[in-house]
Amino acid sequence: MSTRSVAKKVITTTAGLVVSAGAIVAVVPAASAEVRPGTYTSTTLSAGSVLLAREGRVEGDELVLIGRYKIHPTETGGYVDFFPGHRVYMDDDGQGGYQGAAFLGPFVIGSFTLTPRG
Repeated sequence: MSTRSVAKKVITTTAGLVVSAGAIVAVVPAASAEVRPGTYTSTTLSAGSVLLAREGRVEGDELVLIGRYKIHPTETGGYVDFFPGHRVYMDDDGQGGYQGAAFLGPFVIGSFTLTPRG
């Protein structure tokens, strides 16, 4: 087999694999859950103590507390980055609210809840 023939086969095989991988990736569903709009009490707990509890609200794709924080959707709710390295997850708790882990960098430092108001 000539070098040119081998090169063509490698290119054809590689292209086929790339197209197949793209088709597989396209089938994976995107995160689509949302945190429902409304007013909530936001509570962050760490080591059994309340670090912060305040009234807030969800407007569209933002959590409004001290500032406005974009909610990134996940399959079970969403997450918010309050500042670089501080992320909280909001997973639907099945009772109208949300709960999840609070992280500082790679470490779980506590939990975060959104409890519906009124």
